[in-house]
Amino acid sequence: MKKRVLIVEDDKFFRFAVRKMIDWDKYGFQIVGEAVHGEAALSFLEECQAEVVITDMSMPVMNGIELTKALKEQYPDIMIIALSAYDDFEFVKESLKLGAQDYILKQDLDKEDVGKMIWNSWEKHRKTLARDNDIKRGVRKILLESGKDDRGEWYLRLCLEEQWGFYFLRFQSLESGWHSEDCMQENWMSDSLFELHDHKEHFLFMPALKAHSLKVQSEDRDKRIRELELLLESEQYVAGCSSRGDNADRLWELSREAQNAMEAGRFSRRKQIQVWDYVRDKYESRDIYFLEEESSFSQMIKKVTPEKGLELLTAKLYEKMPGEESINKNYMGYLKAAAQNLGIGSLEFSGLKEHLDKAGTLEKKHEICKEYLDRMFVRAGQREMHPGVRAAISYMKQNYVQDLSLSGIASVVGLNESYFSGIFKKDTGKSITEYLNEIRIKKARDLIAATNLKNYEIAEKVGINNSSYFSTIFKKYTGMTIQEYRQRMVSYEEPE
Repeated sequence: MKKRVLIVEDDKFFRFAVRKMIDWDKYGFQIVGEAVHGEAALSFLEECQAEVVITDMSMPVMNGIELTKALKEQYPDIMIIALSAYDDFEFVKESLKLGAQDYILKQDLDKEDVGKMIWNSWEKHRKTLARDNDIKRGVRKILLESGKDDRGEWYLRLCLEEQWGFYFLRFQSLESGWHSEDCMQENWMSDSLFELHDHKEHFLFMPALKAHSLKVQSEDRDKRIRELELLLESEQYVAGCSSRGDNADRLWELSREAQNAMEAGRFSRRKQIQVWDYVRDKYESRDIYFLEEESSFSQMIKKVTPEKGLELLTAKLYEKMPGEESINKNYMGYLKAAAQNLGIGSLEFSGLKEHLDKAGTLEKKHEICKEYLDRMFVRAGQREMHPGVRAAISYMKQNYVQDLSLSGIASVVGLNESYFSGIFKKDTGKSITEYLNEIRIKKARDLIAATNLKNYEIAEKVGINNSSYFSTIFKKYTGMTIQEYRQRMVSYEEPE
């Protein structure tokens, strides 16, 4: 939509000059009204909307300084441009202090670059509004389809309309958040129409190329998407790009397209931004509730190896593209059948569900299930634990009081650090730190039950020198604070 302009000037000659000597349409503006002083301007704004007010400084009833102050209090989103002659420039300086974006000298109205100056001022003003937390919340509410927000919708319309089209892109980090310096920035694209950034997500509106050919616009979109993929090269993410939008009325539809394209990315074997135009047919034909019968898992395992069966199941999940819950049920059903086939039906699966829930892509879920399958073979005695892993566990149990590290333990067992870390996780299902912490917390529980040592003394005796960290991991591994655990121990000792 065009930015609406209100002219406030008591001299009809200068009102005419402002209206006629600037090419408003060229820069996306339109004159919607005129007022002869500040009070008349405020009365106008009670009935009509405007995004820009160009106001003279010296006027009767209410001058430009008073109007600027009133506008900032009542209509903070409006951009104010001070209009002044040389002899009242002190008013201009005061107006700028109060929040006017820029000023125009009346003597310069006939210059060709005045319209461009106003447009540049508007772009600065728009970027300032983009940092407003209330507008951010409103836009997020709209984009996530959680409700309406008038201010957020107004701002998006200002950003998106009067364009040659635009694309909505949505990104989600698969880790704890964005890590690279470029991705920590609020803006990933210099000419984006709007970007919204938080710790794990990023929303971006990308302008379509100013071209009449949709093919040329699509080629430019793909080129710019590749540039974004290079920016995200060191990140683990999924991302989706909507089809081309023409106006803000399709925001919810475009948001859903970007979300669905992003979901399709969870089934991609390659890290890339998924474009809705390319994945739409496959996504809309997905079998979201696909679930194999448990009997088919048992039959599959009898026909092929458990590892091959897992690969076949994953291939089918890639083909069917089911929802998150169905994927996890399929994998858990398969591993249950594999455990029964190996004669270890009592294998604990609670950790599996948690790991699957955290995995962001089908590829990652498959890797997790493969690790669980490897551990089943170890438990069933069909695959021995690596001797280096057995040696490391024995060493940690004997030396948990010491300051142990992955590199130090790898050196003790004579293995490359990276290789050792991988096989330890594969054989035990835990990292070195997790396994060591479990040993230390078990010893701490024994000390709490058998002694009256203080918390920091127990921490030191199990190799943890930071008492605050000790309290944190104690609760993580036991589900209780140290005090709650002590009280429970006391209650067990009390006679009936």
